[in-house]
Amino acid sequence: MISLDNLYLGAEYQPLINTSDSSIYGYEALSRFTDINGKKTPPNLVFDHLHNQAALLEDVEIQAKLFQLKHSIASLPLFINLDPHAIGPKSQQMLNLLSLRPNLTVEIIENTCINDANLSRVLVAHLKSKQINVALDDIGAPHSMLSLSLLAQVDTLKFDIDWLNQVGNREQEYLMKALIRFAKDCDKQTVLEGVETAQQFALAQELGIDLVQGFLFKAQFITAPCVTPLLIIDDNLSHIEPFAAKLMNLQLMQG
Repeated sequence: MISLDNLYLGAEYQPLINTSDSSIYGYEALSRFTDINGKKTPPNLVFDHLHNQAALLEDVEIQAKLFQLKHSIASLPLFINLDPHAIGPKSQQMLNLLSLRPNLTVEIIENTCINDANLSRVLVAHLKSKQINVALDDIGAPHSMLSLSLLAQVDTLKFDIDWLNQVGNREQEYLMKALIRFAKDCDKQTVLEGVETAQQFALAQELGIDLVQGFLFKAQFITAPCVTPLLIIDDNLSHIEPFAAKLMNLQLMQG
């Protein structure tokens, strides 16, 4: 059992790399958790623990997203992850805030059951109503389910590295190529996650993937300059207003 009382929240920003020229397109923000001594706790253990406590999951998700926005590079596109199970009565203000961040894409994890797919469709529709770009994450990952309706709604398709691990499987290869062609025909962005070798990067280029990310580019990972105690969040989210104003000013300056 994980104790959340002694955990600190941080963030890591992993670059998305253009396959055309190897430049940094933007970053994906990922939550990181440590104790007071800096010992790391895997994020999946924290969120698995929180999935049995809906209200607490929502609080942590709100805190994590605000932290990630605050420490991101405002001049570059930012990808963040949102768990559809974490959207509750407190999240409306957070979603309003997300809509103020220029060049933001919210990633929705590919689903493993019908109920998850329904939750994801509702969240995607809500995000799109606020003009927020959406990516479908982990396409092709083991034990995941592909929702055709979500494919049609999202702006970016993020392929799991498992696709490349099945090179030689003709059916899988044809399916991935068909999805990439679908994305191009519909003006959707494509990303390959989990790239670890130069050979995988070259294959992504050959397939026509737009962006890649993974440990091949670990030297370009960025860690947020500080951490904050987990679950320090106002029930009324009053701290959102000044931060939202700051983001709005930034948006007007960039416009």
